[in-house]
This record gives sequence, structure tokens and C-alpha cells, in this order.
Amino acid sequence: MDNLKLNPLQIPEILLLIAELLNKRDLLNCIRVSKAFHKTLISLIWKKITVGQGGEPGSKAIQKHNEYIEEITFDSYKFNDSFPEKYESLQRLQPITYKGWCSWPKPIHAINQIKAHSSIITGFNVSRAIKYGPDIWNALLECTSLNHLGVMEVTTYIDVEFDLFLQVCKRLRCLELGHVNFLSRENNEYIFPNIHTLRVDSLSICNLNQNSWYCLGMFIRKCPALRLLAIRLSGTTNELYRELLLQHPWTLNNLSDICFREMRIEDKDMAATLRRMTGLRRLDVFWGRFYQLSLQELLADKQEVVENGQLVQKTRLRRLCETVETLVFGKDSSVAQAILSNCPRLKRLEGPKTTVSEIVNGAEWVCSGLTRLSITLEADIDEETEEGMAKTRIAFKQLGKLTRLEHLNLTRRSLYPHSRTLDMRLRAGLGELANLKRLEVLVVEHDAHQRMQLEDATWMVDNWPNIKYVYGALNDEKETADLLKWFLESHNIRIFA
Repeated sequence: MDNLKLNPLQIPEILLLIAELLNKRDLLNCIRVSKAFHKTLISLIWKKITVGQGGEPGSKAIQKHNEYIEEITFDSYKFNDSFPEKYESLQRLQPITYKGWCSWPKPIHAINQIKAHSSIITGFNVSRAIKYGPDIWNALLECTSLNHLGVMEVTTYIDVEFDLFLQVCKRLRCLELGHVNFLSRENNEYIFPNIHTLRVDSLSICNLNQNSWYCLGMFIRKCPALRLLAIRLSGTTNELYRELLLQHPWTLNNLSDICFREMRIEDKDMAATLRRMTGLRRLDVFWGRFYQLSLQELLADKQEVVENGQLVQKTRLRRLCETVETLVFGKDSSVAQAILSNCPRLKRLEGPKTTVSEIVNGAEWVCSGLTRLSITLEADIDEETEEGMAKTRIAFKQLGKLTRLEHLNLTRRSLYPHSRTLDMRLRAGLGELANLKRLEVLVVEHDAHQRMQLEDATWMVDNWPNIKYVYGALNDEKETADLLKWFLESHNIRIFA
């Protein structure tokens, strides 16, 4: 019977369920609440530790909490000639990850350390910080738990090294290549069945017999489990995109996340990729042109598949618009209304344009989980007329339903002073945004028509408890603008006019 009177917050199982929703900072605050909190949560705080750029715990702290420590990440850590003694005594230590720019006095020190912990190393970064040679790849081949490899600013022109590198890649789940220069063989027999994440930054694959991008495209097509492909190569063209993703046969049936931040991609090529994809979670193509062809594929209930060597159309289990969570693309394209009314799982949308009239005449928005919205919302009506104000209020109501919004930018592509977005005043409908309690950032830059008054700013302070930053001129009259700036900044809200 006594157990029935026990405070639920003294039951470890309940505390652990709560702890799953908290970050480390929150956990550090929670252990000060009571002895029960401390006893239950201290193990979670010390389960994973990171040492390096942000400092590291002292020997006494490690000794005191060694029974809890199971994982260590060395982030750009400067090692001596041996593994730190205070970590050698950790009995429960399982995964060790090396990330960033870790360094050792000599290559042999790194290689010996890898061999000594080969059974528990899960991640390693090979960087220019030290000249390794073939021995590093042989050592990594002994790491039976290795699943994440980063190769940063390493030059490898020797066939034997490249062959060893490929052998290491066969067991990886995540591969990151940055500023790497590799000699690729014209033909290699390797398939990389486990790689689900591939990130490439300024890669150069050199081969006297082949086009360098063809080599990268071949590597990608040999990763059948690939889910996330992120490539950042400045100065690249649409032809590179075609070489990487539009070659036959299509082998990337698991691909759901594409991030090509600096690649210019045409609408027809974007559409061709979407037509092949079975599912879409993230499409981040900042310079991509997402127009009507791409929109059609996003909404389509058919996809292109190969059967018996022939391209055929098959009905999708779910349309891409029903699975996508992130859409980022460039250039003005008037597809925002269509996306917002057809993508129920969308959490982030950046790039497109819409108008008040399109919102008024369009369907209801379905993306209630949206946290970041960065679009151009053009006020194409006369907001001073009764009809115009009624339409503006409808647009405000649509925005007001996005109760999880943290970042709201209404002028992403409005680069000229004559641009006009919603009038951020109570008389126009600002009050419809009262439920945006999570909003931290509001952007109305390049709109010279804002006429916000002190009562509107007061409403913002009273109704948006998390607002921190406002970008844009809130009033073109200097005296009023200065008053608004003083008032908002007195409530710890930064103004960038």
C-alpha cells in the first residue's frame, strides 16, 4: 500500500521516460532537484562523454563516474603517444569515436591506438593532421565495429591504398569525404551494401582514363542501401547532377534525402529524379529550380521503375508529398500554396513564393508540424480596403494554425523596397498569430511598407514568449521606428532593420 502513495517522480522508470525527452543541459538541471532525480539521472549524463575542443573531465571525475561511462567521442583531440591513462580503466567502455581533427605525435601512435581498441572503435576521421600511408587502412580493417568514416584533406594516389580504402568502405554505414583527391580505378568489383549516408565536400577523383564525375557517380550507384546523399561542390553545373543521379540503371531505391547545396539543378532534372524515388524525406537544393514539373512529381501517385529492362509506371504506396519533411530550393517559384496544402509531414519549407490571393482561393494548409517557414508571401491586394483586409486576415489565419513555428520569414526572395508582405499590425490581422508561442524569429526584410505601432509591438511581447529576433524595418518613420526598437530591445528582442 505504501507504494501506491509514492510520488510518481520518485519512480525511476517514470524519470527515465521523462529523461528521454531532455537534452544534456536539462538533465544537469534535473539532478539538482532531489536525491531521487540525481540517483536515476546521473548515469545518463555520464553515459556518453565528449572530450577535445570543449575540454574534458578531470581524472577524479572520471574515477567517480567510471561505472556509468559507456561511450567516448574524441573531438579534435590532441593525443600524446598513448591512449589517455584515465580512460584505459573504464570497464564498461564500448564505442569510441574519433571525429574532427584528432592528432598524434607520430603516425605509429595513432595506428597502435587503433589496433589496441579495434573491437570498440565505431567512428574514425582520417585527416591531413598526420601522414598515415597504407598502414592506417590496414589498421581500420581490423576495426570490426567501424561504421562511420570521415576522410578529410587526404591525398591518395597509390593503387594499393585506394584498394584498402574500398575494403574499409564495404563495412561502413556512413562515409564523409572532404577535400579528398583519390585515384579511381576504371573498374573495381566492390559493392558497398551498408552505406546509407554519403557526404561529399569538394571531392576530386582523378583518373587519366575516365571523367572524374563518372567515377563518383559509379561509386554512388554501388551503394544500394543509400538513404542520404549530401554533396557540396562549388562551381558545379547541371551536367554533374545528371552524371550523378540520372544515369541508368537506377539503383538507389532507398534514397530519401538529397542535399546539393551549391549545385544548380534544372526543373526537368529535378523532376526526373523525383520520378524515380520511392520515398522522399528531405530535398535541400538551395540553387535548384523547383517549378511545375517537379511539383507534378511531388504530387504524383505514379513512379518510374524498371521491370525486365523496361521503364514502366507503377502506383506509389505513398505520394512523395505525403512523406517529405524538408523542402529547400531557390529561385522564385509560385508553388508554396500547393506544397503547404499537400505535405502533411512538412517541418521545413524554404524558397517558394505565394500570394494572399492564392491563399484565399486555395486549399487549407495541412502542415501543422511546420517549424521553419521561409517564403515570399506577397500582399497582392489593397490592404486598406475592406475586401483586402478580409483577405489579409484569411492569410493570417492560415499562418496562425502553424503553432509549432519557430522561424517565420515572409520576404525570403523580396529583394527590392517595393515588395510588400502582410501588414504586421493588429488592425490587419496580426492577432490571428496569437498561438505561435514557439516563435523565435520573425523576418519581414525588404518591405518598406510596414507601419507597426507600439500597441502591435506590445502585443508581440505579450503573446510570443520566445521571440528573440526581428528582421526588417517595422516603420519607415524614424521616431516611431526608434521607439519600437527601444521597446522591443528592452524586452530582450533584437531588432535588425
